[in-house]
Amino acid sequence: MTDTLLEQLESLIGSDDFEYESAAIIGKLKEEGAGLETVGKLFGIIERHPLDDFGNPGEIAYFIEDFYPDYLPALIDSVNRTPALHTLWMLNRCVNAAEHKEELLSILKKIADDAALEREIRDSAASFYDYQTGKRGVF
Repeated sequence: MTDTLLEQLESLIGSDDFEYESAAIIGKLKEEGAGLETVGKLFGIIERHPLDDFGNPGEIAYFIEDFYPDYLPALIDSVNRTPALHTLWMLNRCVNAAEHKEELLSILKKIADDAALEREIRDSAASFYDYQTGKRGVF
């Protein structure tokens, strides 16, 4: 059933009802007892839609962040594999609390400097990096 719910979630991306419907689907995932093993699948969905809006922070992020700090390796893997606006935003949130702040900042810097990535992705990573390193005020 988990895979079916995740397919439903992904089919809603970009729809006007995404925020409302994603809350219902994430609620059902929780009822089923979905846990940390589901986090990688959720990152996969975000990776397939790197420029889409998943909310701020949105139900997906709320679900994933319930597993802090255990989800951090999966987040780093996801961002290294396919940076997405939402996972960069989540990584930035982790910089604020992380023991490995320098590692996370280096990931943001690497993405900001990667000319092969979409401008929007690079700009997002650069904004977070600049903010976290004090090079820029509020972005």
